[in-house]
Amino acid sequence: MSVDINFSQPSALRQFELIVEKKSIFVNAHFLAEISPYFDLLCFGNFREASEGRAELEDELYDDVVDFLQFICPDRNYMSDKKITDSNFAILAHFSHVMQFPQLRRRLETFLENDFTSDTLRVKDENMIDMVIEAKETGFPDKLVDNVYTKLGQLGIERVKELTKGLPDQYAEAILKEVQRFVSVLDFSFQFNFLQLR
Repeated sequence: MSVDINFSQPSALRQFELIVEKKSIFVNAHFLAEISPYFDLLCFGNFREASEGRAELEDELYDDVVDFLQFICPDRNYMSDKKITDSNFAILAHFSHVMQFPQLRRRLETFLENDFTSDTLRVKDENMIDMVIEAKETGFPDKLVDNVYTKLGQLGIERVKELTKGLPDQYAEAILKEVQRFVSVLDFSFQFNFLQLR
């Protein structure tokens, strides 16, 4: 069972301070620098942040950063075997891109290529919208993003319109356009299979 870390307090290992929304998050700079070139430069490069032992992360949400760190860092039981799901994919994709975590990025791509395409995987409709936006924003290969569009296409165009209603127009229109391609393919495939059965 995972035991979360309290990142709001420093420890013997967690001495580097990240300030997000005017709140402190203390991280193990050495651990993060081993798995992220971003943190290697931030914590140990020739920058003011490295010498001060603190950095402010602008344009990020405190809870999102903490959720990401809970995933990427071992818990208090020294375990770090956390699963990628439709619920955490968007946050993980965002930070794996912004903070340059190449191993996590590879795991996310594998998730889209293998786990996500499984017929037994149950995914929340709303999460797929977040997934497709973040995957496009962070440059995932089109063939992997198409796996999300395919699952969205299975919901039907009306359901996707509902899900994209509150989004900015550029996102909603792009998603609907891509999903429409897959709805057409799914309809054709269904009709073809139906005719073969007759």
